[in-house]
Amino acid sequence: MLRQFLGLALSALIVTSCAIAPTPTRDANAPPTRTPRPFLAFGDSATATPTAEPTETPEPTPTQGPLYIEYKIRYGDTLGALAAKFNLTVEELMQLNGLTNPNALQIGQTLKIPTTVDKSGPDARIVPDSEVVYGPAYKDFKLDALMQKYPNSYLASYHELVEGKTRTGAEIIQLVAERFSVGPRVLLALMDLQGGWLTAPTLNANQIAYPMGLYDPSRPNLYRQAAWAANQLNAGYYGKLSGRLSILNFTDRQRARLAYNLNPGTAALHNVLADTATWDEWQTLVAPQGFRAAYEKLFGDPYQYEVKPLLPKDLKQPEMILPFEAGKLWYFTGGPHAGWVDGSPWAAVDFAPADQAGSCWPSQYWAIAAAPGIIISADNGRVIQDLDDDGFQGTGWALLYMHLADDERVNTGAKLQTGERVGHPACQGGAAETSHVHFARLYNGQWIPAGDAKIPLLLSGWTFSSDGQEYNGSMTRGDEKRTAENQRVQELNGIIPDNAP
Repeated sequence: MLRQFLGLALSALIVTSCAIAPTPTRDANAPPTRTPRPFLAFGDSATATPTAEPTETPEPTPTQGPLYIEYKIRYGDTLGALAAKFNLTVEELMQLNGLTNPNALQIGQTLKIPTTVDKSGPDARIVPDSEVVYGPAYKDFKLDALMQKYPNSYLASYHELVEGKTRTGAEIIQLVAERFSVGPRVLLALMDLQGGWLTAPTLNANQIAYPMGLYDPSRPNLYRQAAWAANQLNAGYYGKLSGRLSILNFTDRQRARLAYNLNPGTAALHNVLADTATWDEWQTLVAPQGFRAAYEKLFGDPYQYEVKPLLPKDLKQPEMILPFEAGKLWYFTGGPHAGWVDGSPWAAVDFAPADQAGSCWPSQYWAIAAAPGIIISADNGRVIQDLDDDGFQGTGWALLYMHLADDERVNTGAKLQTGERVGHPACQGGAAETSHVHFARLYNGQWIPAGDAKIPLLLSGWTFSSDGQEYNGSMTRGDEKRTAENQRVQELNGIIPDNAP
């Protein structure tokens, strides 16, 4: 299915990496890795970017009131069995989740289950939102310059084979920051807090194997750990923004309510640290002597970098067209779903060319530029287009085109006009089952949901909406409507664009 996109993409990428670490090395007898589930000294203040113009971050949805856990439907589940398991009636479950047919559950569907929590996390803010997303605060941040301050650190001498390339530790952090759109200073501070990779004189075996503090034999080494941490940061950040995140789960099976008035950036840290600690340990990690102290040791006060807020009140998407050629038949195969792995919001939509079905052979059709802008990244199926032409992904609008074949793909540095060729749809960079294009938007480093009513995705006059289930939804233009569907039924999800804005 197309719907496995980036969760499986990350799995596919991760299992191709292996560490080439400096001594001491990890125990050679450690358990073999398996494909993970989709989730998966003060610094130089000159790296801060001044705020050029005011922006605004959307107000987080309140998390007071009833609390819920999320349960994903598995093979064999029935509504009656789930109601009994959670001490509810079938009618209560149906009403809570807007269900009309008790026999129409889908594998992977998420249900809300009410729960009781008697603990609450602290409400002190740790970092501004602009530190957690890879946005304007990072425009002048250079990891190479930071590494010169720590030439004898474990990170400085670390190398790992990722996607067929031997990369330095700094290159891995940069790669993860860009792909997940997560702030590298936050990743580095997490790494030093949990693993001491920048400032500790010696490291133990767990710190070497699990630098982000997640003791999971299936996710050892820097790349897997950093990707996991970035995804959990996104899950906390966007979970707080949307109101979907209200409960934190700890390793000792205790739970706590996320403080109501936390900013999304601090909620992101609360979330990632909860997955590595017991309730008692976590309280120290989120206290001033925890993450905040580790961050300040490396970079100083995080609020010196604040860009507040990130999204203008009146933000509007620039004119864009459907990202494929006019006059050719394509199919709308994926409604709003995760922009980059499941921690990100539903920022992406999928389109498949008519000349490939059930195959990953590169299509002869072309994906094209939805708007004018410069290509700032083109690697392993992923193309990023910067619409303000400043060469940085985290300022202004940026577009992601994913799964494009290497052959004839546009090169980094190319300046494209609307409608110019970007590449051929394929399965490059992920574990998709058929050639297609995954398309998403970011603004100031923040993923913008495709079904966002305030900043709607608008392509050639088509607007996109979700029906509440990931990958489902529709696109409409006037009285025309197409419904996202894995199958190819021209009357249902076929599109032959005219590419008018």
